[in-house]
Amino acid sequence: MPVAIPHHPLPLSQVLKYLERERLLRAIEGPVERRVLTHLADNSQEVEANGLFVAIRGEHVDSHRFIPQAIERGATVVVGEAIPDALKAQFPNVTFLQVTDSRRALGLLAVLFQANAARRLRLIGITGTNGKSTTAFLVYHMLNALGEDTGLIGTISYRFGRHELPASHTTPGPIELNYLLRRMAGMHCKSCVMEVSSHALDQERVAGLSFSIAVFTNLTRDHLDYHGTFEAYLRAKKKLFDQLSFRATALYNLDDPNGPAMVADTKACCLSYGQCPEAQLRMRIIHHSLEGLTLNIDGRLQRFPLVGRFNAYNLLAAYGVGRVMGKDPELLLQVLAQSPQVPGRFERFTFPDGTTAVVDYAHTPDALENVLRTLREIKPASARLWCIFGCGGERDRGKRPMMGAIAERLADCVVVTSDNPRSEDPRQIFEDIRRGMQHPEAALWEIDRAKAIETVARRCRPGDVVLVAGKGHETYQVIGMEKIPFDDRQLVQEYFEYHHSPGRARLLGFA
Repeated sequence: MPVAIPHHPLPLSQVLKYLERERLLRAIEGPVERRVLTHLADNSQEVEANGLFVAIRGEHVDSHRFIPQAIERGATVVVGEAIPDALKAQFPNVTFLQVTDSRRALGLLAVLFQANAARRLRLIGITGTNGKSTTAFLVYHMLNALGEDTGLIGTISYRFGRHELPASHTTPGPIELNYLLRRMAGMHCKSCVMEVSSHALDQERVAGLSFSIAVFTNLTRDHLDYHGTFEAYLRAKKKLFDQLSFRATALYNLDDPNGPAMVADTKACCLSYGQCPEAQLRMRIIHHSLEGLTLNIDGRLQRFPLVGRFNAYNLLAAYGVGRVMGKDPELLLQVLAQSPQVPGRFERFTFPDGTTAVVDYAHTPDALENVLRTLREIKPASARLWCIFGCGGERDRGKRPMMGAIAERLADCVVVTSDNPRSEDPRQIFEDIRRGMQHPEAALWEIDRAKAIETVARRCRPGDVVLVAGKGHETYQVIGMEKIPFDDRQLVQEYFEYHHSPGRARLLGFA
């Protein structure tokens, strides 16, 4: 969604009052009277007549450079952190608004231009390093199954009613985000559950939105290429809870060491969940296998199709959201037990000879360790555990040796391949991973991801368990500047069906 278009042209006076109220406005230059705005844009190429253009200092590009182009295309109002005198002189008929924070101004203006449609929804925000997608998906399924029309915004897709849109980001930019929320409200959704990423919080993408419920899943190393330090990463996540009102509820994982810190400064009512005795919502894992989990949640036994200890926490968090909303506990558990498979999240494929392949989005050290530990605990004793993984290019290099060490320690057979190398040399990524391994010569190193999956399908024995980690639901691979069609799930089905279906082998004359 490149621009935000209000139902009716918006008077500039309304924009000024809004920015003044939020204490963002520093200076006004140019005409103000009788000026109306037809749309809001943060991309100079999308501006048309009577538009408001917001200039942002980005990670790689400062769009203040493109103010002249935005004006030439029709912008009559420009918002920015710095307005050079030369521009004021060059464009005397343009209104320049200098603000203290362009990103926050954009977030707030996106709310204004969509008539604050989000206030008609119960917003449920979920943040943390791992588990956001699964927890959001579970809450989305749970509320819709209980008859409450609910939208979903997250890494996998954006969903509302019968619509499903591909996700541009885990949390989209403020213009797209508020447009989606307006569409949900227009389709009479009552709630929206969204993943709220650390980037989104740091970049003020959710500025001006009031969350009724915020959930913290866990915090481990990730995105340090962006945040710089773990402390900065934690502070970004914590903003979601710091900005909650006293009417909201903060639901947090007490078993995570960072849980209490997340809610230390919130005004919201706090509710903890976990396995420890101090948690207000408690669960115990009674049994877990490749077929699913049996949990005791608040004294009630229930079997779930999801696999792994980490999913026990995701289920408990979703259950907690339902309890905060006043739903019946028994009904919540029954509905969660019927949740469909979350795409690319511990997605299992079982083949006729007993071989199992699992496709998972695990792309952090903690996530990879959790999935491998789970598989090692529940796999048949005679089965070998294979791990196919890689690390993304142009991202946190520090986690690469850590992931190499984890794969070597927990898997019987390791295959290192490409994830999304982007413009980085895959051989450099391999070298970083290799530094964390004691015996890198024992692993198979294959840059071509499709070939790596096919090789394992051919080499693994009947009954073995194979983890394909890193890309999960993604249907592309980023090589250089190109997005190439690529789907781990599709390749796993094709290659493993070919090599591990005895009936197919006999049909082809190989048995």
